[in-house]
Amino acid sequence: MALIKTFLVLGIAGFLFNCSPKTMGGLSKEEYDTWNQRKKEMNPEDFKSLIEEKERLAEAQSDLSEKEAYLNQVIERKDNEINRLMDQISKIKNSMESLNTTSNQVQTDDWDRGVVFKVQLAAFDDFDLRDLTENGSDLEIIDQDGYIKYILGQFRDYDMADKFKKKLRKVGVKEAWIVPYKDGKRVPLKDVLTEAIE
Repeated sequence: MALIKTFLVLGIAGFLFNCSPKTMGGLSKEEYDTWNQRKKEMNPEDFKSLIEEKERLAEAQSDLSEKEAYLNQVIERKDNEINRLMDQISKIKNSMESLNTTSNQVQTDDWDRGVVFKVQLAAFDDFDLRDLTENGSDLEIIDQDGYIKYILGQFRDYDMADKFKKKLRKVGVKEAWIVPYKDGKRVPLKDVLTEAIE
């Protein structure tokens, strides 16, 4: 019985040795023999240095793994912060758009509805007074048909607009004339004169 066990063990060992080109550590027999020989030729100081270097590298790898984990946490926090800020920016943009819409609706006041008479001072193609005007003045400057048109004043009453035009002409603005607007758009005077007089 012991003889059968011995043959069986030897048979399995022989089978494994002959069928598999690999031995320990995934090396072929030739590689294993070569490295085994080089290990035998190594002096104890070199072997100790090699082991210490391996331990040092393992420690460095462990430190780097910890740093990588920490940096991944920092990146995740930063990504969350970026997402939070992007949400805030989006909300601010929506609020600003809402305010702009409201502001535009507020600006379309009573002067944009019904008949309004304005006095156009002049229309120049080579002279620009825009930098002489202040914000909030009743002076309108319109680029249209190749001219820069200057319009001053807003009147609901045609007679008041006519008096203002005459005063401007008296002070030397010879090209002053009345230009009517209806619902914010310029229209011919004859189209709105009867409506304004009633």
